[in-house]
Amino acid sequence: MNWRLILTLIIVSGVMAYLGDVLGMRIGKKRITLFGLRPRDTSRLITAITGMVISIAILVTMTVISENVRTALFSMKFIQGQLQSLTRELQESRSESQLMSLTLLDSEKRLREQQEGLVSVQEELAMIQPRLEEAQESLSRIQKEKEQLEFEKAALTDSVESLKDESETLRKGLIQIRSGRIAVFAGEILGQSAIEPMSNRDDVEGVFQELRRQAEYVVGARTGLSPDEIVLAVDLEKEMEAIDACAGQANRKFVRVLALANAIFGEDIRIDYEVKESFLVYRKGEVLFSQSVDRESARYDPESELHLMLRLVNRKAIQDSIVPDPVTGKVGALDATDFYEAVDILQKSGGRVNVEVSAAEDIYTEGPVRITLSIRPEDGEIQRED
Repeated sequence: MNWRLILTLIIVSGVMAYLGDVLGMRIGKKRITLFGLRPRDTSRLITAITGMVISIAILVTMTVISENVRTALFSMKFIQGQLQSLTRELQESRSESQLMSLTLLDSEKRLREQQEGLVSVQEELAMIQPRLEEAQESLSRIQKEKEQLEFEKAALTDSVESLKDESETLRKGLIQIRSGRIAVFAGEILGQSAIEPMSNRDDVEGVFQELRRQAEYVVGARTGLSPDEIVLAVDLEKEMEAIDACAGQANRKFVRVLALANAIFGEDIRIDYEVKESFLVYRKGEVLFSQSVDRESARYDPESELHLMLRLVNRKAIQDSIVPDPVTGKVGALDATDFYEAVDILQKSGGRVNVEVSAAEDIYTEGPVRITLSIRPEDGEIQRED
């Protein structure tokens, strides 16, 4: 409460009432008349005017002291206008609030629908995830297969290139064959010799000279030319390396002279040396193969049987580290006379016989595999030995 204002109003009212009463009494005593009125009526008029002055004084006092009263007296219409404007704004705000509430409800509804849709999508994703992982695994497998196919493609490309080179070599060889007789074939062995352990360099060089002479004699015998007319083309640096690889070695070695390419009559023979370790594979008399043969069998063919046995011996020798001829793939040969004598004995034999193939001598890695054939009945009596 505004005690200051209330106190001021009480004091002003009291002062003004007192002054009005004093004034009324004095006018009543003097019997003053105003406007032709009787003194008593004039006194009443003065009292009324005094009340009006009191009201005016109160209003003036309140106006001076209180800002709220000034606002109420002089700005009431303005305040009412603002109040109406604020009321309209409040109403509009309430309408907007209601609209926003409706919009919020609609948004919440859409949000719930979207959440339900999200849950549905998540469920579908959970169902699709295993298939996606399976597809990724399939993709990874396909990628690996693609890489493997690319690797195989590259390998096939290399093989094609190699076959093209081989084809070109064969074409050149065919041209050589058409243009003249072949003196030697690529990869053919023209000479072979063993070098004993701890051989000095002079001995090794002598072995290499002897190998060149062997090659010259082999080519000369084939072509009908004198060995002195045969020209061997060799890389001297490689020859020195081969000699160094054989001289003073603790292990037995063997050296082969190989033709590097086909050569027709009259051409220089390009040769190279092949040096490998040599060790004992079969001892003399060691049985390499043994098989029982039934002479009474309906399918019995002694020549075919013997050929098959020799092929098996050849395969066994290669498996046992005998180095085969690079051209023929064979490790030895049986003399035709001995072969057909053995066939003749098999044809004349009766019942079951046992055929043994034995080493005719100590056989080393380089071969050749020289063999003897022993044919005996199963009772143990020897019928034939080559």
